[in-house]
Amino acid sequence: MPSISERLAVVTGGTRGIGYATAECLLGTGVKVIVTGTQPDGRGPPGAHYYAVHLDSKAEMSAFATHLKVIKPSILVNNAGVTQPQAFDDIDPAEIERVHQINLVAPIRLCQVVLPGMREVGWGRIVNVSSIWGVISKAKRATYSSTKGALNSMTRALAAEVSCEGILANCVAPGFIETDLLRSATTEADRKKLAAQVPQGRLGTPEEVGRFIAWLCSEENTYISGQTLVIDGGFTTI
Repeated sequence: MPSISERLAVVTGGTRGIGYATAECLLGTGVKVIVTGTQPDGRGPPGAHYYAVHLDSKAEMSAFATHLKVIKPSILVNNAGVTQPQAFDDIDPAEIERVHQINLVAPIRLCQVVLPGMREVGWGRIVNVSSIWGVISKAKRATYSSTKGALNSMTRALAAEVSCEGILANCVAPGFIETDLLRSATTEADRKKLAAQVPQGRLGTPEEVGRFIAWLCSEENTYISGQTLVIDGGFTTI
């Protein structure tokens, strides 16, 4: 098992929200962190390195995969994702392909790329960020839910293959989290309505999710693998 100072984590979509908070928490444990984003001048939390990549671009993904094969991260957090609510009859085939490429195909490919390096040291942690909409669903979420449900199943299958090699793979399924993206897409009244649906009576924070992901990626997690762990204040219990 690599020492903490030798560990390198890659967090996709790490420039804001849950990804940013996760990178920040990992940095706080002494792990080196690379975050990805789509903007040439993007950045994550102080101390993190930045890599620009569009996960739905074959050329950019190929270059990123080559880079990962060289640096051999022992921690991978597939956090980047997109959603575009649409009525079922209005779903655009091109949008289906784009959402599946970013939310499902890219995480599968990145897992494949990092596994050889993890096997070399006999230790690795993979966390795929799913959603409550991959566990339950609702109207206008068919495309998004299909990707997150598949991500959950893929992670279980992956864990069944690699857990015996010291590599633990899990999904985290956040509920209503008060990210910048959520705030920009909703009014205060909207957020109060969402919070009222949660048994805890409030929205979650990116830091709450980030801390849990960082723990799953640590040596303290020794026996959790193949799980989809819901962080939603009890929303899916009602």
